[in-house]
Amino acid sequence: MTERLVEFAMCGREGKECRPYKLTAPIEVQKILLSINSEPASAEYIARRLGISVNDVMRHIEKLLRCGLVREEDGRFRPGFAIFTVKDQEILLPLIYELTSDVVHVVEQWLPEIRRVIDNLAMVKRGLQFRDLEYIVVGALTLDYEGLEVLSEEGLIIKSRKMLGDGEYIFVGFEKGPLNPRAIPIWGHGSIFGKYWFNTHGNIPPTGIRLAFPDLAWLWDAQGVESNIVDNRMIEIGMIMETLAEEDLSFRDLEEKLNIDPSYLTLDLTLLLSIRYIALLDMRKYRINIPVLTDDDYASLRDLSRKVLRNIAQIFRSKFEKIRETYNKTTPARNAVPLEEAFNQIYHIIFGRALNELVRRNMIAGPSERPDGGKYSAFIIVLE
Repeated sequence: MTERLVEFAMCGREGKECRPYKLTAPIEVQKILLSINSEPASAEYIARRLGISVNDVMRHIEKLLRCGLVREEDGRFRPGFAIFTVKDQEILLPLIYELTSDVVHVVEQWLPEIRRVIDNLAMVKRGLQFRDLEYIVVGALTLDYEGLEVLSEEGLIIKSRKMLGDGEYIFVGFEKGPLNPRAIPIWGHGSIFGKYWFNTHGNIPPTGIRLAFPDLAWLWDAQGVESNIVDNRMIEIGMIMETLAEEDLSFRDLEEKLNIDPSYLTLDLTLLLSIRYIALLDMRKYRINIPVLTDDDYASLRDLSRKVLRNIAQIFRSKFEKIRETYNKTTPARNAVPLEEAFNQIYHIIFGRALNELVRRNMIAGPSERPDGGKYSAFIIVLE
């Protein structure tokens, strides 16, 4: 595994011209970023401090400048995003413990209502049960997806910002220390194809790529498969999952209902079986093996999520001066990174720790291990 000095996390959508994870992957770049994070510095000073050539420093700096990840002021460079040192993380930890406890308490109060709404979902009323459904509702849909929306509306965080190179995201780094974003379930991947919104949420598998959707579709795209072919295949898979969410069906039933070429249908079903999206009952009928939510399901869950989050936002707002005072002691604050921007990923750490605590206390069940060795949940939302 490649050595890392800094763990990076991104919330939002990277552009095609600037890929922050790729830009910051080289260890030399991470050393440069840590150096200018401690104090603004010229290329010459950075080169002397790190024992590398000025040309190498500028080669990396110029790429980072083009993508807005570094700023230049009077010939000196500083990061254009928050990088939390080990000392910063130790400063933040007591606050993070406190806010994590607040989030757990709010979720605990709302769990009876959450379970009532879950019992009225279409697939649950049909009699299907999914171990990680509460995790999906609490973790992915509420604390993560809708959480970013509500906290942004409340002015507590910046959900994303337009970056150079056509991206729109918040990028944050954590020097290797107590706040390791890769160790907590904050990673939501999602893409919409037609009316089908494919999602996964949880931890990152050891390989870094989930054997699930949308990651596999992203892989097809990265390998040069034409986008219209990827879209058509994903819509076809969405149709299969939507149909099986309504009833268990045989191969022939699916062929007749969906009018999919038998050879393609065979490949689709084999793929879905291999990644555990469906199960084969008595070698005759197929059944969904992950949650598939209707648009009405999603609307009722979203309405509930916003009620839960307004409680969380109220607590955060009452403590925001304390949050600001703590943040002002950190390196990103000295580097003029706005609190609301940096709090985006601090909030991710908070809700990720809250999810771990909810699972540890058996209040909700966590995701099971997937075929790629990662622990995350997969689900689909059928939009209208």
